Amino acid sequence: MDPLFQVDLSFVFEQPSIWRTLVQTLILITPLAIALSGYATWRIGDRRGLLLIAAVALYTLWMIWPQPLVPELVLPGRVVSVIGWFWLVSAWGRQAKWHEPFLLAANSIVVTFMITLILTTGVALLRDLMGYDLPL
Repeated sequence: MDPLFQVDLSFVFEQPSIWRTLVQTLILITPLAIALSGYATWRIGDRRGLLLIAAVALYTLWMIWPQPLVPELVLPGRVVSVIGWFWLVSAWGRQAKWHEPFLLAANSIVVTFMITLILTTGVALLRDLMGYDLPL
């Protein structure tokens, strides 16, 4: 039983590697950074920050759900995971503000994770396509 079942990227990468693990970790950490941004937004008086925190909590619960899905629900579960992740990122983008120091720091963390995720995914895909990664 894999506790991170919904985060399994075996449909993207052919073999397990450290890069695949990094991508999975960044996929899980990015919503937590978005929750920090939601907290910063709430602290300046915008109630949308609390909604963003609640959405992150729900998504994180889904991503680390300890029970494996029945085989018929694996593909729909992955679709829900991907759509939910992109929805969180777009919700963060709609409410991101930069006029306070705490907001600047919190949103900069999210942007840093997003850039790191893009670069890490690119490296992982290239290494996988070229056959450089050995199985762990």
